[in-house]
Amino acid sequence: MVAGALAVAALIGVTSCATASGGTNDEQTNYVDGHSVLTTYQPAHRTLAPAVNGTDLDGKPLDLARYAGKVVVLNFWASWCPPCRSEAPALEQVASDTRALGVQFVGVDIRESGTSDGVHFVTAHKIDYPSFVDQSSRIALLFRASGVSTPPTTLVIDRHGRIAARGLSEMTYSQLLPVVQAVARETS
Repeated sequence: MVAGALAVAALIGVTSCATASGGTNDEQTNYVDGHSVLTTYQPAHRTLAPAVNGTDLDGKPLDLARYAGKVVVLNFWASWCPPCRSEAPALEQVASDTRALGVQFVGVDIRESGTSDGVHFVTAHKIDYPSFVDQSSRIALLFRASGVSTPPTTLVIDRHGRIAARGLSEMTYSQLLPVVQAVARETS
């Protein structure tokens, strides 16, 4: 009976997907209460993002260190996640609109059964930036302390490799663009 309950809980955790309900964030618990989906951090309160490397959807090596000195927007997504599909056009548009500011978007395709669903997703949504393959959630676990647990989750990493903002659900263009622009304009 207990094993069955644990299996159901694990299945819910694996298949859940954050919604666009939003909420203010309690830094101690990662609790989201329903008012705001995007939390920003002042430079003095930012933590370093973990080093991440792996392979992209084409099986080629991908390393976040390649983008040192750029603002990196790291989006955790999955093809089976409805809010991920919904936010994809907005993310691609923000990526396109901020590229000249030294911003690099990188996706993390988590918990897929294979790469074909991820490849189909980026093709269907005309996503022009690379995505890590994270079938085992290894990369997501590296960011667990930053609140990454279910897709979609979006992190904005400043030019010094620190997490400057975190979105815990579906991002819209009007939510994400000003945050990314502000981080790109920072000098410290």
